[in-house]
Amino acid sequence: GPGDHLKVTVNRRKATRHRLDPTRDPSAKDSLFGQIFGLLGHKPAGFFRTAKRLWSVVFAGEGADDVGGPYRECLAEICAELMSGVTPLFLPSPNQALNLGQHRDKYLLNPGCGSPAHLSMYTFLGRLAGGCLRGGEPLPLYLPSTLWKAVVGEAPTVADLEAVDRAVIQSMGYFRGLDRQGITEELFADCLEATFLTALSDGTEVELIPGGRGIPVTFHNRHVYADLVLSRRLHESAAQTRAFTAGFHSVVPPHATALLSWQQLEVLVCGKPDFDLEELKEAVRYEGLTPTDLRVQYLWQVLAEFGPAERSLFMRFVSGRERAMPSRLKLLALPTVGNPDTYLPHASTCFFWVSLPAYSSVAVMREKLLYAIRNCAEIDADFRVREDMDEEAPPMVGVSEGGDDEDFEDYSHLL
Repeated sequence: GPGDHLKVTVNRRKATRHRLDPTRDPSAKDSLFGQIFGLLGHKPAGFFRTAKRLWSVVFAGEGADDVGGPYRECLAEICAELMSGVTPLFLPSPNQALNLGQHRDKYLLNPGCGSPAHLSMYTFLGRLAGGCLRGGEPLPLYLPSTLWKAVVGEAPTVADLEAVDRAVIQSMGYFRGLDRQGITEELFADCLEATFLTALSDGTEVELIPGGRGIPVTFHNRHVYADLVLSRRLHESAAQTRAFTAGFHSVVPPHATALLSWQQLEVLVCGKPDFDLEELKEAVRYEGLTPTDLRVQYLWQVLAEFGPAERSLFMRFVSGRERAMPSRLKLLALPTVGNPDTYLPHASTCFFWVSLPAYSSVAVMREKLLYAIRNCAEIDADFRVREDMDEEAPPMVGVSEGGDDEDFEDYSHLL
C-alpha cells in the first residue's frame, strides 16, 4: 500500500552457477533476471509508475545496505545477463557474430521466444524499462533501432536491418544483381536450388509464403524472394517487440514519448554509452585531495587513455551503472600503510565515492585501476560476503513500511 517499500532477496551465487552453464536450465529461472521476474513478474503496471527506486536489494549472504548501490548493481547485472546469452530472450546480432558492419554490440529479440511465458518476460522488461526511465536509472541494454522505433511509433526500414545484419542485405543485393554479373537464366537454374524459405536469427527455417518450401526460386522471381526475405527478417520479432512495447507504454504512456526520436528514447532509457571527461573533471568533488594532487592527475590521464569498454567498466565500478556517470562523483584519499602501490582503489557505489592511494606513477594507477574495474565490479566496499551462506537460499520478497532503512519482515510465504 502507500508508504510500503519492496525489498527483494536474490541469490547471486545461484546466478553465477547458471551463468557458467546456461544449458542446465534453459528457462534461466536461477539467473538474476529469472529470480527478479519470479518475484515481481506478477506486479501490475502501477507498481512501476514511480520516480523512486522500484525495490531495494538484499544479496543473500552478502552484507550490503541498499541505499542505492546494490539496486543499481542488480540492474546492471540483469542487463549484463540479458546481453550475454545467459537467458534465451536475446541473441547476438549477426553483425556481432560475424564481426561485420556497424553496431556490433547489439542484441536482437529472439524470434523463437514466442510462448506466453516468454512474452510475459518481454512485457515485464518493458515495464522495468519504463519504471527505470521514470526513476532516472539507466538500463545498459544494447537493443536494435527497430525496438525503439516501435516504442515511439516509427516504422522500421531496411536500414534498420542492415544495422544489425549487413550480410543478409549484401547477399540479397548480390542476388538481385546476378544479371549484371553475367548470370543467365539457364546458368541460374543449373547452379541454384532454392525454395521460398529463409532462416531467422535463431536459426529457425520458415516459409516466406504458404507452401514456400515447395516453390522454387527462379531467375525471374528472385526479386520477389529477396523482398520477402528482407521483410520477414525485419519483422521477425514482431510479437516480442509488441510485448515489450505494451509493457513500456503501460508505465510510460505513448503521448509521453510521441515527440521523441528513437535515438533520444534510447539514450533516456539506456543512458549515454560514454561520458565526457572534461565535464566529469568540472563536476567532481574532492575530500582530502585537490585537483593538482598527483594521484588525481594520474587518474585523469588513465581515463583519457581508456577506450569505451574500459570507461564503461569504470562507470560500473564507481556507480553500479555501465552508463550515465553520476555528476556528483567524489574523489578521496585512501589512507595506506607502507607502500601505496600495493593497494587497490576503493569505490562505494551507493555514494559515488572513489578512494585513491598515492600511487608512485601513472603506470601503477593504470595497472591497479584496470584490475579493480575488471575484477571488483560486483564486490565493492559496500559488500561483505558471508562464508556460511546457504547457496540454495531461495529468492524472497518483503515489504517495509515507512522507508528504506526500517527493518522488514520476510514475506517469502507470499511467493
